[in-house]
Amino acid sequence: MRAPQLGFTVVELIMVIVIMGILAAVVGPHFFDRRVFDERLFFEETVSAVRYAQKLALASGCLTQVSLDADGYRLRQASGCTSGAYGAEVQGPDGQIPFANVDVPGGVSINATNFPVVFDSLGRPSSAASATIGAFTLSVAAESGLVQ
Repeated sequence: MRAPQLGFTVVELIMVIVIMGILAAVVGPHFFDRRVFDERLFFEETVSAVRYAQKLALASGCLTQVSLDADGYRLRQASGCTSGAYGAEVQGPDGQIPFANVDVPGGVSINATNFPVVFDSLGRPSSAASATIGAFTLSVAAESGLVQ
């Protein structure tokens, strides 16, 4: 009596490799779409910038403006601290100006409502505002200034 053979034939192994190759070529690019990563990154960056503007307004006592539109976002302070045009670019903690004209990555759509928002010395926004960045939504509550 002959023992049963264990394992696969070469033909079976080659067919499995061919099928896996076809699946990888067809389905793989859908799992690695860069646009989704760009949307999430820009959304998180924008939320951080809005929160930074609010905290800066609280710490400095100066009016701080956040502009957001289809071109990107920008943070500026009132030139007279509590009044005047918003012409002073906001500096980061390292002295650089990272919040001037931050561009939107390609393929990312923005729909902003009630921007620009101005934070006062108590961290209160001038009005409620919201923005949709790709599939993500940013909102600033008028009553509390909560950024979420």
